[in-house]
Amino acid sequence: MTSWNRPDPLTRDLIHLINARRHDHGDADAAVDTLQAFLEQDREQDLLTVMAALDEEMAEWLFDLLAEAACSVMMEGEPDEKPTYAVMAALELPLQANLPTPLGLKINPVTTADLLHKHLRLPPGTVVLAEPRLLTDATLELLTLHGLHDHTSALAESQRRQYMAARLHAPVESTAYLIFELIGSPDHGLPESLEDEDRQALLAGLVAQCPELAPAPQMIEAPVYAAYAMFDAQNAVRLHRLADETVAVWRELDQTVRSRTIVHLHTQCGNGVYMPVWTDLFDPELPEEHGPVWTSPDVWVFTADLPIEWPGEMLTNRLLAEGCTRFENHIVEAPEN
Repeated sequence: MTSWNRPDPLTRDLIHLINARRHDHGDADAAVDTLQAFLEQDREQDLLTVMAALDEEMAEWLFDLLAEAACSVMMEGEPDEKPTYAVMAALELPLQANLPTPLGLKINPVTTADLLHKHLRLPPGTVVLAEPRLLTDATLELLTLHGLHDHTSALAESQRRQYMAARLHAPVESTAYLIFELIGSPDHGLPESLEDEDRQALLAGLVAQCPELAPAPQMIEAPVYAAYAMFDAQNAVRLHRLADETVAVWRELDQTVRSRTIVHLHTQCGNGVYMPVWTDLFDPELPEEHGPVWTSPDVWVFTADLPIEWPGEMLTNRLLAEGCTRFENHIVEAPEN
């Protein structure tokens, strides 16, 4: 007889929260507490596995709560005081083309904190701390939700701020991220919009410190939890690596085989929030039962706010740039949850 082990208490709490949400009586604060407990135990992968298995509405709910849990921590205070929070945020910034090496991307944390406080129109008493260098997508991709939560929790406990990365990695896309924290914020969220004059003044102040930035204020949006920036960075880096590996294998084929080989780009529909993408190389002259010449490992991407076609389009553009013109995009339907 197959043995069955009762889920651990934290897993049972998560199951209870999901079921409560399905019946429209979920407690968001309790959900954040539970997710933070998972992150404190470094069980991030458990949460991502659950998120991949949920339907779209539930997966989007968990996706947003997970970002909040990683990047917003209530600070200790007197019982009769209003709660305050340490919040870790990111501002996406455009980079110039043809960046010099080694990368600079340095900013003055004090000057930048003043800029952020003024142009995000933060409430008095909120302290702003800023990373002294802008982080590239390839640098952010190495971080984890567990690491973001540890960093934010340490600041909530008034510990000294630590750098997020020891060194910068060359960007995959022309984007950098300003990582900063709000300490003592009366709200666990972030400003939802930027006025045009604030957007322009904020970027101008950053460009004055960091000439590698592109003066394109129209590309600046309101800050988000740093977890969202990490998700975007992981998407970009993972898909570029998948394209690089696919092209490398394609180029190693015999020239005659390569000329007729078709690259299949597979996107698993799933719940449209967190799903796998993979490629294979198909030789149409081989028998159908032979299958692909080569299949890549799965690459998991976050697509909560992106169209289902986005991974395929991104990979297609990379393949075209490398001279690969025979490809097909396949949207793979997943079974109903």
